[in-house]
Amino acid sequence: MTLLVEFVLLSFIIPLISSILLFLLDGKRADLFMLSTLSLSVVLNVIATVIYVASGMPTIHTVIASTRTLGEILGLLIDPMSMCIGFVVATAGYAFMLYSVKYMTPENIEHPVYRGKGRFHGWMMLFIGATLAFIYSSTLLQLLMFFELMSLSCWGVVTYYLTPECRRAGLKAFITTHTGALLGLFTAISFCIAKSISTSLYSLNALSLNEKLVIFTSILIAALAKSAQFPFYSWLPDAMVAPTPATAFLHGAAMVEMGVYLLARAIQFMQPLPIGACIALSVFVSLTLLLTAYLFIPQKDAKRLLAYSTIAESGIMYAGLIPATLGITLGLRASMYLLFTHAYVKGLAFLAAGLFSFYLGTVKMPSIRGLIRGSKFTAFTWIFALLGLAGVPPMPTFFGKLWVVMSLAKAGLKQEFTWIPLIAVIICSSVFFIVSLRWIHNMVLTESTSLESKTKYTPSIIFSASMVMLIIFALVSPFIGYAFINMIEMGSV
Repeated sequence: MTLLVEFVLLSFIIPLISSILLFLLDGKRADLFMLSTLSLSVVLNVIATVIYVASGMPTIHTVIASTRTLGEILGLLIDPMSMCIGFVVATAGYAFMLYSVKYMTPENIEHPVYRGKGRFHGWMMLFIGATLAFIYSSTLLQLLMFFELMSLSCWGVVTYYLTPECRRAGLKAFITTHTGALLGLFTAISFCIAKSISTSLYSLNALSLNEKLVIFTSILIAALAKSAQFPFYSWLPDAMVAPTPATAFLHGAAMVEMGVYLLARAIQFMQPLPIGACIALSVFVSLTLLLTAYLFIPQKDAKRLLAYSTIAESGIMYAGLIPATLGITLGLRASMYLLFTHAYVKGLAFLAAGLFSFYLGTVKMPSIRGLIRGSKFTAFTWIFALLGLAGVPPMPTFFGKLWVVMSLAKAGLKQEFTWIPLIAVIICSSVFFIVSLRWIHNMVLTESTSLESKTKYTPSIIFSASMVMLIIFALVSPFIGYAFINMIEMGSV
């Protein structure tokens, strides 16, 4: 088990350290160093996953640092949930960074990049390392530390192009998520310290029901801000000014999903929870899903449409956590299963949108026509991604959404008000499906007009390789994910 722990540690320490050095590099040297160090990190993570599965998927809790007054402050929590989500972050993150090698070049029509590549790679490697460290954290204090590092990395990539619009969007993203941390995680940690309770996740179960409600509410605020849920949702669509590989990671394997993961951890370790936790989560989930269902309709920018889709998909993941607050393990599993399968499909959608930007110079969907004639590969990936996000069977996300609906229906037998978020899930998914069909028809099947000469292109081998990688992972993710998710249990082990 020592080797497993060491590999997990190195999988996030390597990108964290390499991120510092990347700020000093540029061009092909930055590409080479980034790919070398990230490849090593991913290989270590995959090997650790194989070792973990071969050992029977036990729960391993390793204390790294502790104090007499605060107890455990740093530690590793290796269990089916962290290994599953860590795997998707590492593998999807690699595909996004491979894509960035070609995307961040002067050939990009909409956003040509002549220098500063090392700065982008540096922020992204910090993002990846902080996300992986967050996933394996075993204390609230440690979660806060890497929560803030993710917010800082998000600011770095959103402001990358250094335009006034980018600066405003980056500042808005940082302030919103940091405010969530201040109101949420800082409050939860301060409460634990005031009560002379360790911030370890394992200490949360010993709280009284009223104390659990305080901690839950605090963590809920932090999670909603991180995931851009109502009322914190507006920062995410604005953050679409970031380079496409960064938005793919932001939406597909980091930040937004990590809010869901944070709350899932709290729910897992605080059983049983008071009914107030279920009510509060149901209200925010229902409002988020109904709002995004409305906002899908007027979107004409591909990346902003995908941003609202991420808000909605995260809302559905939170919907799975509603029954989990009632002690229903199926809800926790459904939420994590959807997170796992969603990551690859959402990343693929953003990389397809990146091809619009790179080759056509726009992500405005009304301006894009005749994709099926111009680039069959782009057309296929765009259709695959949109239908996947809509949860059309047998697409990977269909099974995750089905699990969420089943868990909500089960919760409805205990608390009737949980039927409200269930209906909201169905409405939101249905609206996105209709909107997706509309844009598939307009962008793929409609004859091209003014952009006809531009729409004919053959994607670079780097683009194709990274996107094919995501398609393969998306197709096999239901089978990989189920092996891990089915082992997740409620309560500390």
